[in-house]
Amino acid sequence: FSSLAASESLPISRRRTNEGAGREREGGRARESTSRGESERQQAGAMAIPVTLKLNGRVGSLAGARVGGRGRTTRAAAGADRPMWLTGVSAPKHLDGSMPGDYGFDPLGLGADPEKLKWYQEAELMNARFAMLGAAGILGGEALGVYNDTTWVNAGAKGYDIPILPLVAIQAVVMGFLETKRYIGFKKTGLSGGLVDTQPFDPAGMLSDEMKLKEVKNGRLAMVAMFGFAGQAYTGVGPLANWKAHLADPFGSNIVTNVLNIQNTLPDPGFAKVATTVAETVAN
Repeated sequence: FSSLAASESLPISRRRTNEGAGREREGGRARESTSRGESERQQAGAMAIPVTLKLNGRVGSLAGARVGGRGRTTRAAAGADRPMWLTGVSAPKHLDGSMPGDYGFDPLGLGADPEKLKWYQEAELMNARFAMLGAAGILGGEALGVYNDTTWVNAGAKGYDIPILPLVAIQAVVMGFLETKRYIGFKKTGLSGGLVDTQPFDPAGMLSDEMKLKEVKNGRLAMVAMFGFAGQAYTGVGPLANWKAHLADPFGSNIVTNVLNIQNTLPDPGFAKVATTVAETVAN
C-alpha cells in the first residue's frame, strides 16, 4: 500500500507542480501584459502632454485673438458712436475725446502740439465766459429797459457817475491783476478758472465733467450770439427788437432785407454831405 500510495502520489504532486507552474506562467503573462499596458499608457500620456499643450496654446491664442478683436471692435464702435462736428468725418489723432466739448473739429491742425492745445482750450474758455457775460448783459439790459433811448452799442458813450478816465484806470488795474493771477495759476496747475490764488475757483462745488461740457456748449453758443449781435447792430435797435420784428413779419424783416436796407440804416459818415457840396459847387 505504501508503494502504491507513493506511486499514486507522484503523478498527483507532478500534476500539482505543473498546475502551479502553469499558474505562475499565466500570472507572469498577466503581469507582463499589465506592465505593458501601463507603459503604453504612460507613453500615450507623455505624447498627449505636448499635444494638449499645443492645443491649449492654439486655443488660447485663438481666444486671445477673439478677445483682442472684440476689444478693437468695441473701441472702434465707441469711436464710431462718438459725436462729431460733421457726420461721417473722423477726428484727428490729437483730439481723442478727453477734453470737454471735443467733437473732432480742427481742420487746420492748430492743436497738434499738446502745449498749444492746452492754451487754445484755456483761451476758448475765457472768450466763452466773456461772451456769456456780454450776451446776458445785452439781452438783460434791453429786456429791463436799462438802455432807454439808446442801444447796447452806444451804451458805453453815455455819461456815468464816475469820469471815464478814472473808470478806465480802475478797470485796467483790477482786471490786469486778476488776469495776471489767473494766468500764473494756469501755468502752474494747468487748471482753468482761477481767482487770485484759488485754482480752480469753485465755491459752490459744481465742478464736474457734466458742468464742464455744459459750460463749453453754452460758451460757444454765446460767442456765436455775440457775433450775431454785432452784425445786427447797424439796424439801430437791439437783438430783442429785431427778434420781435422778425416774428411779426418773417419775410419783410430778416437778414436778407436788413442787408439790402443797410445803406438806409447806417449813419452818414459825411461822404454824402461832401458829395452834395461838390455837386453844388460844380453846378454854380
